Amino acid sequence: MPDQNRVDVEKARELCITAYQRHGVPAQDAALAAEQFILCDLLGIPTHGLRRLSNYIGRIEVGGINPKPDIRVSSRLPAVAVLNGDGGLGTVIASRGVQEGIRRAKENGIAYVSCINSNHFGGNASYGWQASEAGLVCISGSNGTPTIAAPGGKTPAIGNNPIGYAAPGPNGRHFILDMALSIASRGKLRALRDKGLPIAEGVALDKDGLPTTDAGAALDGFVLPIGGHKGYGLATAIDLLSAVLGGGGIGTGIRHQFKQPDQPSNVSQFFLMIDPAATVGRDAFQQNILDFADWIHGQPAVDPAQPGRLPGEAAAERMARNRVEGIPMDSDEYDRLCGLADGSLSGVVPES
Repeated sequence: MPDQNRVDVEKARELCITAYQRHGVPAQDAALAAEQFILCDLLGIPTHGLRRLSNYIGRIEVGGINPKPDIRVSSRLPAVAVLNGDGGLGTVIASRGVQEGIRRAKENGIAYVSCINSNHFGGNASYGWQASEAGLVCISGSNGTPTIAAPGGKTPAIGNNPIGYAAPGPNGRHFILDMALSIASRGKLRALRDKGLPIAEGVALDKDGLPTTDAGAALDGFVLPIGGHKGYGLATAIDLLSAVLGGGGIGTGIRHQFKQPDQPSNVSQFFLMIDPAATVGRDAFQQNILDFADWIHGQPAVDPAQPGRLPGEAAAERMARNRVEGIPMDSDEYDRLCGLADGSLSGVVPES
């Protein structure tokens, strides 16, 4: 079992930027991409933090990610924009989309940005955090490789499309909700398969569209959405908002980041930004958030020591601690980060 350590935030950021630049990513883009990993790690979402760096660099090395994309913005109205990411790092493309959305929302009260021809963008939470820091409410999402079948179907039709909601809270305690739409991730299924353990009933279907508790059969088939047809409906809505509305790839037009690492994924993201200054006013909105939080906290709890909380409160606490104590990282992960930065290691694209 690797030793657990904490890595200074600035040191981790520096190593990540260096690793990207070593692989042809311009300095400004490297900083944008690194920041998304750092934010996810600070928020306590390591699955979308620095441990993803090896995968992203591996895809740069085999040609699936363009390290120097020509990102172009088209716009027909002041509050609407579409970014064509040219197959670049999804974290760079989405970061540019967030910047564009923040600027347009502050000028117009609201803004919609679609990012097409993109790659895996990390987690919604980091972008929601940045929008909240700018004082804006944000709804975001990304489509992905089909892994969920339509109700009654026997082939994957829609991705496990994550959706995020964020709103600025007092003293950095922002409302942050980030969730994928399957009952269980494929990563969890792989872990159970490798241990020879079954999965719970109602989690996945086999390749013939039949229920299974065999993790291997589930990996050959597809996962089920949360809430049955309701989760499926949410996933399709994200495809509509991210790709269909922006002109991005859907269905078989999306490539698997692990099975086809040498090809751009052609996924899409969207960001819908709202400035409270255009509704009740920012000060009034902050008071409303406080009142809402007080209402939730004041509800009777089974365990008084664990009252109800708003999404994001625990993440804000983790961020405050991690900023001071450093990012939790085991010794193997740190060695890998250092190796990617000094060139002694190449990137690795994991199993699908």
